[in-house]
Amino acid sequence: MQNNYKEGAGRPLYSSAPQNLPAVAGTAFPPLPGSPLVWGAAAVLSYPLAWYYTRHVLMGSMRGPAYIVFAVLFLLGVELFSRGMGRRGNRETWFWAACWLAQSAALGAYGPHADVLAPWQTLVWHLTAVYCVLCRTGMQAAGKANAMVAVDGMTGVFVLPWTGFFLRLRSLWAGGKACLKGRVRSRRRILEVLAGVVLALVLAWYAAAQLSAADAAFGRLVQDLLRPLDWKLDGIDAVALVLSIPVGMWLFGLVGGGLRRSAPPLTEAAFYRTLGLAPRLPAVTANLAVGALCAVYALFFGVQCAEFAAALGAPLPLEAAEASRFAVEGFWELCRVLVLDFGVLAALHFLGPAPVDRPGRRRILLTVFCVFGLGFVGLAAAKLGVYVRLWGLTPRRVISAWCLAVLGLAAVLALLRLWRRLPAVRIWVLAAAVSFCVLCGTDMENLCMRDHLDRVRTGTAAEIDWYLLDDCTRSRPDLAAALEEALLSMDLNPEQQWEMQTYAWIWE
Repeated sequence: MQNNYKEGAGRPLYSSAPQNLPAVAGTAFPPLPGSPLVWGAAAVLSYPLAWYYTRHVLMGSMRGPAYIVFAVLFLLGVELFSRGMGRRGNRETWFWAACWLAQSAALGAYGPHADVLAPWQTLVWHLTAVYCVLCRTGMQAAGKANAMVAVDGMTGVFVLPWTGFFLRLRSLWAGGKACLKGRVRSRRRILEVLAGVVLALVLAWYAAAQLSAADAAFGRLVQDLLRPLDWKLDGIDAVALVLSIPVGMWLFGLVGGGLRRSAPPLTEAAFYRTLGLAPRLPAVTANLAVGALCAVYALFFGVQCAEFAAALGAPLPLEAAEASRFAVEGFWELCRVLVLDFGVLAALHFLGPAPVDRPGRRRILLTVFCVFGLGFVGLAAAKLGVYVRLWGLTPRRVISAWCLAVLGLAAVLALLRLWRRLPAVRIWVLAAAVSFCVLCGTDMENLCMRDHLDRVRTGTAAEIDWYLLDDCTRSRPDLAAALEEALLSMDLNPEQQWEMQTYAWIWE
């Protein structure tokens, strides 16, 4: 039956007809998880912590207890904030916290080491703190340190703190509203706790100040700890107070940005899913690239074979000048070639057409490639050994030895990874972190100074390297005094005595 609708007759409403849907109130900022009072309290405590970092770490002395004091206070604050949010950290948290405390203790005892390590030491100190926060808040991409450590670094330095830069203001607002809406008893309890904390700090500061005046040893012990409390608003303190505001917002964005999320911004599974959309590196292209590098490496070792054998004590040993040339030439170039090899292996791992450990000709080719890497490690170690034997230790040579050891471990792990399933990157990251803490905790300036003075005493060193001694004793009054005492006890020739008077400013 066909319905013929006439003019004016009622017609059914079709589902495609436009309808006025009820308005839904959107929320640009979702509410903060957990208790607003916890967020508000954490935001309030972040102000003095950020001021202490800005005034006594960022703008303070390069040496002293400020590093270890800030590290302890910051770790305590992150732990209390995380516990207040009911967040459980992973097992690596205490490992990275221990590494950060060890680096802080080394900076407090020796300051940044001489030569090229100084800027890297400060940078790694900050990166270790960021990674420790990521572990405690559960924001690691893989839940542990592995090949995603670079992604974790981007997350901790850029994503979390800058996306949560204004999170402290929201936390103060939410905590203030919750406090005002709470019961009178709750507000009174909060005020009592705050008053107790302020009173305890004032009484402890006054008692420590009086006791430091009564005993000189106790005064030397607590003088650096009491200095932040003896606050006077001068020009430097005013600048530090202003700078501490954005610094505190960045720090709170890092910690709070991780605690308000239930998952990392980019997980390992999501990273590999996105990477799967990228074009694969053709197998022929990869094999040709690796084969060409192996051919170049084989030719290089063929040319270097004679000098390499002579440097190790062959029947025709190198003269002093030739040994020095052999030691100096190409050390850092060999290290750069090793870094290039690791970049090639990483590209094959992430973009290769098949896993690098799949049995076949490609794995044999990569094995030869990694063996050449071990050869570069041995050649660079021989060069460094010859140079240290000829000219002694310097801070830069100690740092070079550490870099070579780290690269050598990476080369060994890369070779083992081709034939056995093991977490090579994870082992390397953890070992590199521990070894860097050991390097920072080594008094390399004192070691190099003593080695050079011993070489001068035995006649191995023809003259005193005053530039080396200046680098070792700079910002180290204890070493400068020890250097003066050691030089006065040595039997110096007239020329060296004249030089000692000329360079006396080193220990003045």
